[in-house]
Amino acid sequence: MNSKGRKLISWDEILEGGLAPNAAVMSWRGTEGGVAAAKLKHNVVMSPGSHCYFDHYQGDPANEPLAIGGYTTVQKVYSYEPIPVELKPDQHKYILGAQGNVWTEYILTPEHVEYMAVPRMLALAEVLWIPKEKRDEADFIRRLEAEFLRLEGMKVNASKSLYQVRLRLEQGHFPGMVKVNFIPPVKGAPLSMKWTDDGNWTSGAVPDDLSSTGFETSRSTSMEVCMVDTLDGQVRKKFPVTRLSLAFNKATAQKITLSEQPHERYNEGGAFTLVDGITAQEKRVNTEWLGWRKGVTITMDLGSEQEISYVGIGALNETYSWIHMPDVVEFLVSSDGKNFTSYGTITQKTKTGRVAFGVEKAGKARYVRIVVKHPGNIREGYPGAGEPAWLFLDEIEVR
Repeated sequence: MNSKGRKLISWDEILEGGLAPNAAVMSWRGTEGGVAAAKLKHNVVMSPGSHCYFDHYQGDPANEPLAIGGYTTVQKVYSYEPIPVELKPDQHKYILGAQGNVWTEYILTPEHVEYMAVPRMLALAEVLWIPKEKRDEADFIRRLEAEFLRLEGMKVNASKSLYQVRLRLEQGHFPGMVKVNFIPPVKGAPLSMKWTDDGNWTSGAVPDDLSSTGFETSRSTSMEVCMVDTLDGQVRKKFPVTRLSLAFNKATAQKITLSEQPHERYNEGGAFTLVDGITAQEKRVNTEWLGWRKGVTITMDLGSEQEISYVGIGALNETYSWIHMPDVVEFLVSSDGKNFTSYGTITQKTKTGRVAFGVEKAGKARYVRIVVKHPGNIREGYPGAGEPAWLFLDEIEVR
């Protein structure tokens, strides 16, 4: 290639074989590849799946067309900083820029491509064109209002998912409580909500203090929340609705520890994701799953010794995405957190999609431990053969 006056550029897998002279790297598996290449004085285009893959969901999946998975909002794209903090100032010059990607396994029309790319491509463009210290997310979203009018005039099928209220879940002040935080697309925007924890729905405006601080609950709760446009206290327009259903069990929002932290690409929400009251649905999004490339041991403290009849955890079998079932899931219980006894073992299943690995058995426990064995390298005949499989886990259930 050099003899023909050409230069090589390729995805970060080429680092595994040793970089050829003058080769440039496209860093898509996180930022590590870009950091390694820049330190070796090779040019880099940053394209991490966490921020630059526009085939991911960008709003509440209930309101979105089917996507490959993930969850990458316009705001998340705008928060991206293409120059990794691990690089020294004299290494910054090797970062040429960044690239947004739209892969079309789940995208069937040009209009759908536009929906996935716009306005996320505008957010990435501004990230690359404007110095970090001058970026302003709120101002960017405000200016997008005028851009949407121009895009409509150009008949571009732009997504307006960014106007959905984001709901971030975290541990409440006490074990057994989930805190729901509201993140409106426009700071201070009025919100409307309806909710129930007993089957009777209540609706109304979200008070300003609740909107800014969030609220805590220890009961199964369903809600719908949206941003509204008001004039003189009257609602003139409602924006897309975000829906949330929390289902509590004995494990929900209890103390949890992991022997291995999830991979940086699939770690949104951290360990709390496994006990946040949300069971992953058909549309896979990163906010509902944690991903590893090795096995993990999970330990929970239920707060007190209790009668139990079932312990389970969800796993994903999506082999076309390199995601495989664990080989073995072992469940153990303890009264003191030191001496654990077996509660049961489940071996690999063949079902596609989300599968619950669980054991039904009467017993008592305060501490529950789940040992999940990694399936190893992907077997021949499957996409990614020879590479370490992804292990995806979601909600833990104890009843």
